[in-house]
Formats: sequence, structure tokens, C-alpha cells
Amino acid sequence: MKRRDFIRTGCLTCIGGTAITLALQGCSSAYYAKQIGLKQNNLLVKKSEFIEVKKDGKQNMRNVIVAKYEKLGFPIALFRLGEDQYSAIYLECTHQGNEVQPHGNYLVCEGHGSEFDNKGKVTQGPAEKALRTFNVKTDEEYIYITLA
Repeated sequence: MKRRDFIRTGCLTCIGGTAITLALQGCSSAYYAKQIGLKQNNLLVKKSEFIEVKKDGKQNMRNVIVAKYEKLGFPIALFRLGEDQYSAIYLECTHQGNEVQPHGNYLVCEGHGSEFDNKGKVTQGPAEKALRTFNVKTDEEYIYITLA
């Protein structure tokens, strides 16, 4: 194989692999909670929002849902850490204020590539400060996110 052909093939392979990765990430969009409310200073999210019912009737538990409330500038990611353990994270990047997106069990700022864990701590910069988090309480039916 000629050097020029080798370089061209290698570059096309890299570009194709990157494109496929980005396309697959775009297909795995976050689930937005449908049953949310506001009571006093708490955003209420039904625990049942974490249950995903497949076409065959089987149920899976989501590990993250997004709660969007019109009076907040950005949505809140709600991670299920364990039985009755949740973390609520404001999805505004601390680097330059872009919206952060859930990707599985972590968050990514599409603007500059900062990454955060499911508790809002920086795992990769350029962001240096953790994301804003909220206190979370639960009862049998609801998750309460304290907005104060």
C-alpha cells in the first residue's frame, strides 16, 4: 500500500469512528420526567418516573431522569444512586454556563468537554468547580428536591 493511501485510509477510519460514536450518543437522549410539581419550596418528582416499561412488558430502572421546571433557567438531573438514594444536580456548567447533558452515569458539557460524576463533582476539566446540587428527601411515592 502506498503511503498516501495508508494515510487517507487511516484518516477516514478515524473520522468514521468519531461520527459513529457521536451518532450513538445522540440516540441515547435523557428521559424527561412528566409528573413533576411544586409544593412550597420543593420540586416533586414521582419515583415511578425511574421505571421504564419495555415493549415486551419488562421493566427496567433508569439511572437518571431530567426534571424541567419553567421557572428554573436550567433543568435538574436526578440520579438514582441506590434504593431511596438520589442526587439532584443543576445542569448549568460552572465553566461558562452551558447546559450539561446526562450520558449514562455521568454528565458532559458539550461546550468545552467538561465531565462531572453523578454527584456533580468535576472528573475532567476545563471546569474547576463542582455543579450546584440540591438536598433530596423521599417518601414512598415522591422525591422532594429542595430548591432553596
